[in-house]
Amino acid sequence: MVVALGMVACSEDDGTIEEYPDWRAKNEAYFQQLVNDAQARQAGGDASWVVLKSYSKPQVGYTLQYDDYIVVQKLENGKGTTSPLGSDSVAVHYAGRLLPSTSYPQGLEFDRSFTEPFDPVVATPVTFAVNKVVNGFATALLNMHRGDHWKVYIPYRLGYGETSGSNTIPDCSTLIFDIRLDDFWLKEQGDRN
Repeated sequence: MVVALGMVACSEDDGTIEEYPDWRAKNEAYFQQLVNDAQARQAGGDASWVVLKSYSKPQVGYTLQYDDYIVVQKLENGKGTTSPLGSDSVAVHYAGRLLPSTSYPQGLEFDRSFTEPFDPVVATPVTFAVNKVVNGFATALLNMHRGDHWKVYIPYRLGYGETSGSNTIPDCSTLIFDIRLDDFWLKEQGDRN
């Protein structure tokens, strides 16, 4: 499921082209503009775009920066009325990609839990604990309801950070996830409606 990628080095000697030129600056500018655009859409009455503060940021006594938020485009609303808690397990379908780069005009897809096109009849959701994923993904899950389908944009500070430790995901990468929340539960108490 994970697409392997050898990072291309820029070299004047061999004429290769860098895969992620000026990547940090590109990701920071992209995300800051995305926050501004989403806030403008919200102010204009578009309820499909939401800017959500990271669950880990203090409520008071802290000046929020643009990268303390995730941006959500709500593609489908589910039927549920409650959201998972940090201690819950979730069943989700997801696909993750990066911003466009030299070789990937749509952005490198680095992970996917289902095959395209998505078919709810045959797709099996993956399960994991909310507190086991990156901050931005957890922030989205903590605000979703059963059946919600969201496109979630996560700044690198709420994703894998300045040093991703991955051969696939470069440092300082904005993450773009297509997420469908199928179900959630508290392990000890079973299903919560």
